[in-house]
Amino acid sequence: MSDPIVSLTNPEFTDDPIRAYAKLREEAPLVRIGFPGGPRVWLVTRNEDVKAALSDPRLVVDYSNVPGHQGPSVADQMAAALDLPDEFVPYVAANMMLKDGKEHARQRRLITPAFTVRRMKALRPRVEQISARLLDALAEKGSGDLIEDYSSPLTGTVICDLIGIDEADQPQVRKWMNEYTAPDADLAASGQAMVDYIKDLIERRRAEPREDMVSALVAARDENGDRLNETEIVSVALTTVNNGHHSTSHFIPTAVLTLFDNPDQLALLRAKPEALPHAINELMRIANVVPTAGPRYATEDMEFAGCPIRKGDALTGSYLSANYDPRVFADPETCDVERVLERGQTHLAYGAGSHFCPGAALAGIEGEVALDHLLLKRDTLEVTIGREQLRYTEATPGGARLLDALPVRL
Repeated sequence: MSDPIVSLTNPEFTDDPIRAYAKLREEAPLVRIGFPGGPRVWLVTRNEDVKAALSDPRLVVDYSNVPGHQGPSVADQMAAALDLPDEFVPYVAANMMLKDGKEHARQRRLITPAFTVRRMKALRPRVEQISARLLDALAEKGSGDLIEDYSSPLTGTVICDLIGIDEADQPQVRKWMNEYTAPDADLAASGQAMVDYIKDLIERRRAEPREDMVSALVAARDENGDRLNETEIVSVALTTVNNGHHSTSHFIPTAVLTLFDNPDQLALLRAKPEALPHAINELMRIANVVPTAGPRYATEDMEFAGCPIRKGDALTGSYLSANYDPRVFADPETCDVERVLERGQTHLAYGAGSHFCPGAALAGIEGEVALDHLLLKRDTLEVTIGREQLRYTEATPGGARLLDALPVRL
């Protein structure tokens, strides 16, 4: 294998990524990729191999866990890349997504009770209520931006409810949530405001617990009596905002566009609304806005997918490629809202292994409610610009490519 062979910034990956990744997937299970000014990594392209990479204990998310490593950890690199103020660094370092082994298992064990399927399902009536209110307001206006007027306030409000933010404070908190992830945002100001608010919320929930995530995290203890500390709770809340709000708020408009591009499938879904859960799984497979997994680092010289990997090498799985792998999905480029996968066959929109997204159930509920309200209970939604006029922002080379806006009319 050559070193490196592919740059994900090449036009073929932005103009027709499905075909570009299909070509890579059939050439080799791993390909060497490079980013301008960044590290070179192995890209894992096949579904089963990506799942294996996300589950292999020899591959870690924190580079500092590689024996004899030199250089900064992933958390340090993230803090430097985002130019974070020093006071934010502990919250990045405490991020469960950047932990391995026993420390990751400890946090996961303490956090899981806050994200049970029962707790997520209990939020559904509230999701329905918020969605209906937002759509009534959009219908009264007649037209607007599906992201700004619907999907972002929907998922933002749901996450506020989940975390436990008082309703009166939610408009301001949602403003911070959107600001501190915007490309030109004042991260120090909005991020610090979020941190200060969550710290105060923790103290209030210690005094008066409620049925919300912060209360559950404050009360969580494992069999040894271990608890999450304040920094860990703040980190969980910030991670929930990033992963639970922004990704789903952009999935919804992308899913709408996908169904409009497949009118036969939209008609089938309207005729068989009971297929909606299958449709959400299918749309998560083909309209997922998170294209790659975070890097994993080899802790030893090893063979992976038949390829020699050296200690310290980085591997990243392509969700986009894995979710279109014909070894797992029949006619993978076809949208099939009634697609039912066999046991063991899965898309990777939520990841896999020990880092599988704990909020997957909530994302599914929000997607179901949104498509039901936007396209099944109504048939008047129209996109008011052509596909060639849509504009996207790419966070990083080869990273999430997010719609800037989706003008619509009801």
